Amino acid sequence: MVNFLFVISILSGLVSFALYNIGFVLEKKAINKLPEEIKKSMKTLLKSIISNKLWLFGLLLTVLSMGFYYVALLWAPLSAVAPLSGFGIIILVIYAHLDLKETVKKIEVIGFFLILGGITVSSYLTSLGDSSITWDQWKIFSHSWGSAIMIIGSLIVAISFTFVPVIFKRKIQPFDIAIFGGIIAGIQAIIIKGITIWTTESNWNTNLIVAIFYVIGFLITALLSTGSLQFAFREGKVSSIMAIYNGVMTIFPIFFGGILLGEWSLLSTLQRTFLGSSICITLVGIIVLSFRHSHSFDETNR
Repeated sequence: MVNFLFVISILSGLVSFALYNIGFVLEKKAINKLPEEIKKSMKTLLKSIISNKLWLFGLLLTVLSMGFYYVALLWAPLSAVAPLSGFGIIILVIYAHLDLKETVKKIEVIGFFLILGGITVSSYLTSLGDSSITWDQWKIFSHSWGSAIMIIGSLIVAISFTFVPVIFKRKIQPFDIAIFGGIIAGIQAIIIKGITIWTTESNWNTNLIVAIFYVIGFLITALLSTGSLQFAFREGKVSSIMAIYNGVMTIFPIFFGGILLGEWSLLSTLQRTFLGSSICITLVGIIVLSFRHSHSFDETNR
């Protein structure tokens, strides 16, 4: 039987990704409506957006999404929450249909079913695993050599996509920035999971210094992931960027939670096989909707 708190976390995750995507769309829409002469200067752009009601509302939704994301990770494992990002893409398509009067294509309907089906199966299977973890257990798993190698290795890969082109005197491409932002966003999800576990402890003084570093890490990764994504959208097509960013951001926490945190340890081999298949199906749906919808939205809002 699925735990009630687990269901609350899954629902909170769906709301979080929906608010995040709608908030981002509203921010982008507000900026795109500004005159080109204003967007050329960072100073004038900042002055314009902080007084723009549409942009501020989008920012509010983005901030609220973080609160729901925190609740999502309270009672659900990382590998259950991460695939829910596909639901945010579905919300974008529905928004485009209602606000931008875009027609829903057959390929998008297929994407709907792939994502919803994948999320349903993966959520159910991860609910059968081990989602309970204490702060002491978290420190053992997340501060292990395996965790350090995965995170440091991912950071090296992320940084290489921005520095290697410079070394070889090649212009940094939008997909370079999208991969960088996606990896950083994946690390951010892991940090938030650590913060949620610490806040559930009865004694908050337990490793307070470590928790403070986690909060600082969250602020840094939030700034880097959001900033890099915004920059990537200025340089390239939304379609490609959304597909790459969502895919990378989704995969990283899944493997960290499933392998390093042992969230799949209680599952049988058959259940793990179905779980892996459902996650792959969700990722395919994310890519399908990202490429189809984001391109249309980008063209409509130029």
